[in-house]
Amino acid sequence: MRNMKNEWKNYIALIGIFLIWSACTTENLDDPLPMQNEDSELDTDGIFLLENDEVAEFLRKNPSNQNKLIAQIRQATVKYHDFYAAIDDGYMLEHCVQHPTLGGMGHHVVHMGKIGPFVNATEPGVLLYEPMKNGKMKLVGVEYIVPAGPWDSNPENDGPPMLGDVQFDDHRAMTVDENGDPVNVKGGPPIPHYQLHAWIWKANPSGMYTPFNPNVSCQHTGS
Repeated sequence: MRNMKNEWKNYIALIGIFLIWSACTTENLDDPLPMQNEDSELDTDGIFLLENDEVAEFLRKNPSNQNKLIAQIRQATVKYHDFYAAIDDGYMLEHCVQHPTLGGMGHHVVHMGKIGPFVNATEPGVLLYEPMKNGKMKLVGVEYIVPAGPWDSNPENDGPPMLGDVQFDDHRAMTVDENGDPVNVKGGPPIPHYQLHAWIWKANPSGMYTPFNPNVSCQHTGS
């Protein structure tokens, strides 16, 4: 048990050092924090909605157990439509990520204390924000990251982590770059890990759990 705790501390340290997504990054972290998002909110039948909220409409029409879980995650994160509420709760602004053909992920806003050796659905380790033309930040999704070492070494785990019925993406394949530094073949922190994106606040035509969203852009980073 002591070895597992030490291994987990080592992974947390590595994530803290290397938490730069291996994709197109555009943000200057010395710039002032973005403006607060002030999208109007509605409350219908206990489910928080936004104007033109396609995800909420989908959840209402498809009341499966998985979609009920997504509704719970939305309720747990609705306060983070106020970007500064996330900062106040210990989340830290990271780079904006997008792919030239697949779409964007937006800014990763990371809470190191919520990246753990297990999955807590209502406390995602990463919030995803899209920078808007007016300088505000729009909450569009969440991401979960589980380092593979502690997870795989736990005899109680017989497969990848799950978010309800959805299996995490496997990012355990590693290589090194031209400087000999570790690089994750599929992107993300350069340690073996599992990750899952969930586009719970902005519809993704490629799929709710697909990493890149063609409806999300880093175009207005730094606006």
